[in-house]
Amino acid sequence: MSGLQIRLKRLFHKGKAFVVALDHGLVMGPMRGIERPLEIVGKLKNVPDALQMTPAMLKVVEENFYSRGSPMLIARLDTANVWRDARKYEQGYYSPVYTVRDAIEAGADAVVTYLVVGYGDDRVEGYNLEQIARLRNEAHDYGIPFVIEPLFVRREVPDSVKETSIVKYVARLASEIGPDVLKVDYSGDKVGFSQVVETSFSPILIRGGPKTTNELEFLSMLRDAVDAGASGVTVGRNLWQSSDPERLALAISKVVHENQDPKQVAESLKG
Repeated sequence: MSGLQIRLKRLFHKGKAFVVALDHGLVMGPMRGIERPLEIVGKLKNVPDALQMTPAMLKVVEENFYSRGSPMLIARLDTANVWRDARKYEQGYYSPVYTVRDAIEAGADAVVTYLVVGYGDDRVEGYNLEQIARLRNEAHDYGIPFVIEPLFVRREVPDSVKETSIVKYVARLASEIGPDVLKVDYSGDKVGFSQVVETSFSPILIRGGPKTTNELEFLSMLRDAVDAGASGVTVGRNLWQSSDPERLALAISKVVHENQDPKQVAESLKG
């Protein structure tokens, strides 16, 4: 078994993967909930299977990953400006920030990159694809799992487009590039998302998406995605902007890893 396969087996060793994304600062700055990285990482303890962050943040919180049961580390290698609030983009840019070697030296077990479709300038998309291909080759040279996060953006949509046909398109496009894992928007319904899974040929983790209104809505979305064929979930602000991230992380694990009913799990959070 290769190093790549060993690392993938670790990510999915509980059947489905539970990943927490903490890399928002590279695009959105110090969002509420991740202003103090050591604090939020400490609250999550070893509940998630992996944490996603930049190599720079990883160095800040590395003391949390010395134990045998520590979560895996997925390093964000790139950035784009389409989600920021400080100044809306004109044409939009995409830029690699770290190499795979940077990530490995910081302690990463896997790496993730954006594939952003829908910029005003097609040359940006072409450059994005070229860089993804280069980083994919570098990751596989090192035996590191390579994750692609494909997104379709429009200037009038503050996050990313989640229509089933669009999600199917970008997921298949990303599949053809040769990732080991995809991180994809949930399209909002199980039937539509099952089509996304069927037409892709890499394991899919859903993106947590915009903040939901309550914990039951959030946990139900995760359950529906897994039932539709997702190989796991990646969550962000819905977790670390909650009133009790530690308890919610345990609840997510029950839904994703133990197939528990979201209603019952949400009720237990009220106690």
